Amino acid sequence: MSDLIVQQHGDVGVITLNRPNALNALSHAMVDGMTDALKAWADDDSIRCVLIDGAGERAFCAGGDIQAIYENGRKDPVGSLKFWRDEYQLNAMIANYKKPYIALMHGFTMGGGVGVSAHGSHRIVTDSSIISMPEVGIGFLPDVGGTWLLHNAPKGVGAYYGISGARMGPDDAIFLNFADAYVPQETFATIKDRLIKGADIDDLLAEVSQKPKSGEARLHQTAIACWFETDNVEQVLANIEADGSAFAQGALKLLKRQCPLSVKSTFYALQKAANFSSVEQSLQLELRFCAASLQGENFYEGIRAAIIDKDRNPQWAPASLAEVSDKMVKDMFAPLGDNELVF
Repeated sequence: MSDLIVQQHGDVGVITLNRPNALNALSHAMVDGMTDALKAWADDDSIRCVLIDGAGERAFCAGGDIQAIYENGRKDPVGSLKFWRDEYQLNAMIANYKKPYIALMHGFTMGGGVGVSAHGSHRIVTDSSIISMPEVGIGFLPDVGGTWLLHNAPKGVGAYYGISGARMGPDDAIFLNFADAYVPQETFATIKDRLIKGADIDDLLAEVSQKPKSGEARLHQTAIACWFETDNVEQVLANIEADGSAFAQGALKLLKRQCPLSVKSTFYALQKAANFSSVEQSLQLELRFCAASLQGENFYEGIRAAIIDKDRNPQWAPASLAEVSDKMVKDMFAPLGDNELVF
């Protein structure tokens, strides 16, 4: 059976990510299939709205197929960069789609999964939803427009979740504007069928959405904002260490295991996003980082430690934040000339 199921049910275009054994990780073929479907439906008067969901109970989509990039990146950097280029074009298409784009974000929704859901017009979470941008932990940065989403989250909170890779529950995702509505699991399972039967998505959500239990982001937003009241990453860590609370100590533990170059690069990209007016500009910046990562070592080392050998002991280069210079960070975003991402 296909890894991507594209169907029309009545006046609803339905896209189902169908790799449940791989937590619906996105392959290049799946990205291309989604792009083709959305292009075809954009001007099709028989399509009222688009719904995207994921097969299986565990995940909507746990990210891009990073193992494929690990295996092919060094020997085919051009082909690997094309995957990201095509994926980012898809992310921008979703962000600008003229019809309702409804994402059912159950279970794990991470990295590339965020890119095909959180840019949509109607982002729905449920009890099982776990949303995160874990890329800094594998020597990368929050991409698929993640730096744009995180910059536009409440002050400091987006930076924390981006740099730490901390997981968001339903309320956290809504608070950070990665989702719009929470629907309890038993009702969440009926949304697709009710849409196909003709329900209007706004009327439906007004009827079935509820207020989720407050999450950590909302509860600790004041403290997090204080941690990030600085342009210096080392000072951020010092602020967290000085906090002394149990939440702060947990945050510090997360941050200290992250790739130092990725931490500073993400911080840089979030600062740049403050001057951007669209997700496309963040995607362009992120693609530059992708190109540099394919030529470096940290991304491959991060995937090795997390996915290949699973020893959870990456050897980062440089090994500490203090060793990461401003030049190293800026080099990760070097212009690509004729290879820049163009929309």
